Amino acid sequence: MVAALALQADQPGLRVGILDYDYHYGDGTDDIIRRLQSCDVTHISAGLSWTRRAQAAAFLDHIAEDLQQMKRCDVVLYQAGADPHVDDPLGGFLTTSEMTLRDRYVFEGLAARRIPVAWNLAGGYQHPLANVVELHVNTMRVCIASSLVG
Repeated sequence: MVAALALQADQPGLRVGILDYDYHYGDGTDDIIRRLQSCDVTHISAGLSWTRRAQAAAFLDHIAEDLQQMKRCDVVLYQAGADPHVDDPLGGFLTTSEMTLRDRYVFEGLAARRIPVAWNLAGGYQHPLANVVELHVNTMRVCIASSLVG
């Protein structure tokens, strides 16, 4: 939210999307949006609805709908959480391959809509830490590959 508000302060009227695909619900972001009432931020938090392994395929299918909600945004801030990984002790419902698909759908979907995206690393509580780093590196690889396609 800090980044969204800073962008809006710099560019009044900017419509910002926050696509939060961390495992945990972004209730703090929702609270700030409610309190400010006037900010033009579209916030989607996967952690509100998608938390069980049996939901993985449905979540991946639902990404297109989430991206459709971002269609009016001038920029999207993508919270690319590592804690949705099945091996994460504080999360876990997506395999490595499914997380790669998640990221590909997001980056390619936003590129197809010509919406700039800034993504950040989030979550990830596996041991050793190298496992979390590898998940974030995978997100970076997908981002680069998607930018070459678009």
